[in-house]
Amino acid sequence: MGSVSFEVTGDAKAIPHFQEGLLLLHSFEYEDAAVAFQSAQDADADFVMAYWGEAMTKNHPLWNAQYTDEASEILNRLGPTTEQRLAKAQTEIERDFLEAVEILFGEGEKKDRDQLYAAHLQIMHDLYPEHHEVAAFYALSMLGSTSEGRDETIYEKGAVIAQGILEENPQHPGALHYLIHSYDDPVHEPMQCVIVACVVIKVLAFGAFV
Repeated sequence: MGSVSFEVTGDAKAIPHFQEGLLLLHSFEYEDAAVAFQSAQDADADFVMAYWGEAMTKNHPLWNAQYTDEASEILNRLGPTTEQRLAKAQTEIERDFLEAVEILFGEGEKKDRDQLYAAHLQIMHDLYPEHHEVAAFYALSMLGSTSEGRDETIYEKGAVIAQGILEENPQHPGALHYLIHSYDDPVHEPMQCVIVACVVIKVLAFGAFV
């Protein structure tokens, strides 16, 4: 499924389940990812990022689908209010990710929330420029912020971010997945397709799959 590196605060027995869920989430295997995040919660009921991860399985940005009620139920298991949930974050970056998901599934129209979510992740990317997971979810958020169809400028920006991740971690499933979707357009030059093909070959050489 590839390789990711994301240091989170949780019981050692819960971490592998979280990492599995994260890999599956990047591959859009949402149901299996939810099961993995639930297993992380079973191993550590106070594992904040496991609830974040399960909530994220209810957002399918490239399919323009979002299950807000189900995500809210998941977040309510962590705490009944936004303030109580944020107070449980153990680090600044965990709090920032929680704030992001609160925006994503908060009040307002979906298209507005998607744009606010992308703006929040842009701020996170500025704060944590070397963090691959921040970058990956930022790239995906940009692809999901264009509800009226493709915006080539935004998609190209997402592609650049995804490529930057792959230069450092050729096995990152999210970066590869989002790069392919950024270039999934017949108007793009053949050379861009060649870039994607080269990345796929690199990932397959490491034993990962898309």
